[in-house]
Amino acid sequence: VMEELVMKMLKKIFLLASCSCLLVAGNAFANANSFENKVVPVTKAHAQAVEEVLFTTGEIVEVTENSIVVKGENGLISAMLTDKTYLLNGKNGKAKKLSSFRVGKEVTVYHSPKMTRSIPAQTEAFAIVLGANDEKQGKFFVVDEVTLSEDGEYVSVIDTNQSLIATIDKKANKNYAEIKAGDNLVIWYNMMTMSIPAKTNAQKVVVLPVRE
Repeated sequence: VMEELVMKMLKKIFLLASCSCLLVAGNAFANANSFENKVVPVTKAHAQAVEEVLFTTGEIVEVTENSIVVKGENGLISAMLTDKTYLLNGKNGKAKKLSSFRVGKEVTVYHSPKMTRSIPAQTEAFAIVLGANDEKQGKFFVVDEVTLSEDGEYVSVIDTNQSLIATIDKKANKNYAEIKAGDNLVIWYNMMTMSIPAKTNAQKVVVLPVRE
């Protein structure tokens, strides 16, 4: 009789233990699914920088009708000028004539990542900004995406390199709501976050004319 009682007690303990294990496993599975559903996917556009626009800051060493040769930190580059190249004043974003770009002047060249293996390396120039590359100089910015805030008070734009998100309000540009993907801008800002992509509040924005 004693052996039968012991066996019954062991069976009950085994059943209770099995139920507990199943309950724990079920909760773990439910929590895993719940966590998975809360994960916010990273869009392809914001996943990593694609470097569609590079920049080189340096001193002009040669100017021709079709190119401006600049000596930067990584050596010489020949910025090839096209009908779509912007020649800009870094202080206000206004257009400058080629004659303003003289040997010895400091510039920032925004150019294609495609470069020849020649010396100097040749590359297509999207924009050449005259002046020291500091906080007072506007930065060339090609818009990839635009998002209007819920209250309509500002837009957030991200560049084609997926490296910088800029907030633009009416103080920076009165026509901020008309900015669209594909626009070429000159943006002035002082600080940006260390995040990827970085974020900043634009102080001033100039929308450049469309070049066909």
